Amino acid sequence: MNYNFYLVDDDKSVLSILSKIIVNQNLGDIIGKAIDGEQAAMEIPKLSPDIVIVDLLLPKVDGITLVERLKMLFPDMPFIMISEVHSKEMVSKAYNSGVEFFVNKPINVIEVMNVIKRVDEKLRMKKVIDSFQSAFQSIRTLDEISSGSKAAKLDPILENAKEILNQLGILSEAGCKDIINILEFVVQNDNMSHKKLIEFKLTDLYAYLSTKYEKERGEIVNEKAIEQRIRRAIGQALENVSELALDDYEHLAFMRYASTLFEFREVRKEMDYIKRISKIRGKINIKKFIIGLVSEAQNN
Repeated sequence: MNYNFYLVDDDKSVLSILSKIIVNQNLGDIIGKAIDGEQAAMEIPKLSPDIVIVDLLLPKVDGITLVERLKMLFPDMPFIMISEVHSKEMVSKAYNSGVEFFVNKPINVIEVMNVIKRVDEKLRMKKVIDSFQSAFQSIRTLDEISSGSKAAKLDPILENAKEILNQLGILSEAGCKDIINILEFVVQNDNMSHKKLIEFKLTDLYAYLSTKYEKERGEIVNEKAIEQRIRRAIGQALENVSELALDDYEHLAFMRYASTLFEFREVRKEMDYIKRISKIRGKINIKKFIIGLVSEAQNN
């Protein structure tokens, strides 16, 4: 971690404690301090810190008002509010102003470090999402130029993927749309190689989809809902492939996809579950399914 912090508190001892924690724990640098909200409102826009830690109760301009003003200028700037006030109304007001993280007084080293770690995770995630969105926008722009219209021609690989999903009997599942959108990003992004796809976290891909849906459709879907839809769709595919094998062990879809999109032992478990030999269902591996689907669609 190496962030630039700006600290605001009318208690100089609190400023000293926070400074020591940040410096001693190698969390970053202190680029400014203020003992009232008015001073902070003047200095923060000039210094543009990565993270602001601000007290709730301040002279001249209180912490909530300060955050509201600065959020208008820097909507993505994270604010950590420190307070000994436990009023639900005040806390709610702080959240509405743009505060996302709280540290309670008296200051505790572990709590400060944990909150800053959460801020760090959010900032890192934002960078990933921004890179996804930038790559996607570049792809869309190139498509528009090459096709001469906004309706870019769908990549043959995606058509192959849809055919595979149809063979698996899940093309109508809600999660298939999410899977296709992930594949669309992967196959059209020259920088997203097979190796990079393996290295990417699924949570990053879910976050990308969530941002894509909100910006393109105004549809707010959280990452967990996206994961659940994909999981249900792949789970249904596992069940369908297993049933195919029970009817015909040499069925083409079973022979081709049982080990490329799933772990074969999990397919056998699902078969035993369907036959009521076992009470344990087969498990799915989302990353293996997506990577396998990309590979199969490219080689089809």
